Amino acid sequence: MEQLYWRVSQERFQKILADDLTIVHSIQETSNNYGEFLFVTASRPGDQGRIAMTFYGLGYHEYRERWITKEWFWYQTDATPDLLQHRMEKEKAKQLLERRSEDIGPYVSKQTQTKRGELFELLADITDEDGAIAEMEDLGDVLDWVISEPKEEPPTGRNLLDKASREKLPPLYSGEEQGTESLAQVKFFTPDAQWTWYASEFDGEDIFFGLVVGQEIELGYFSLKEMQDARGPMELQIERDLYFEPKSLRELKDYHSQIRDGR
Repeated sequence: MEQLYWRVSQERFQKILADDLTIVHSIQETSNNYGEFLFVTASRPGDQGRIAMTFYGLGYHEYRERWITKEWFWYQTDATPDLLQHRMEKEKAKQLLERRSEDIGPYVSKQTQTKRGELFELLADITDEDGAIAEMEDLGDVLDWVISEPKEEPPTGRNLLDKASREKLPPLYSGEEQGTESLAQVKFFTPDAQWTWYASEFDGEDIFFGLVVGQEIELGYFSLKEMQDARGPMELQIERDLYFEPKSLRELKDYHSQIRDGR
């Protein structure tokens, strides 16, 4: 059954990781075609050497339009020597999973699934994720007509920074004495890439100061206008996280550094 649906329950996932025969090789926060998740790669003994699997969950599924917290999707991974060489302590893996659960905790209780998300989920469970995407695309305008419902404008483009978010942000340079203890008030992210921006200050017109998580993890300045015009590799716009809760720049930097280092 697990291989038929390529999915396991949270309880089953925890038992797999806790098993003495399971080795955890890496845990990282990254994205795929369906959203941003926590990816856990582990291996177990097989008939001809170890079999590696990558699980992903604890993230928001863009097509299902809901948080994935009670199950984990998985796929088989090449058990290369480089992969098998890297091992993570079970206790450290447990801490990273708990930290991710805590971070997304404030968001998961919010109902975000529309009729479109419900239909996608039904199709995906009957076929698979890619098959459901193809079916939805084939329906095109007919689908919009059948399941049409009023929607708020997305937090992208000219709505990337709304009035409420502006009012949360203190003036530029006002947090210099606090340093990295300053609170990030607004989070922006790319749905189809691995870039995230946490804004702690704003000049009221264009320039933010905060933490930038991209090729590097560093404090710096970034532009509202540039983010409004930017597109990711799949031509998706940068979005504002509607459910982000303020956190210190230090805390966010430490968290992303741990995830990136697999610590």
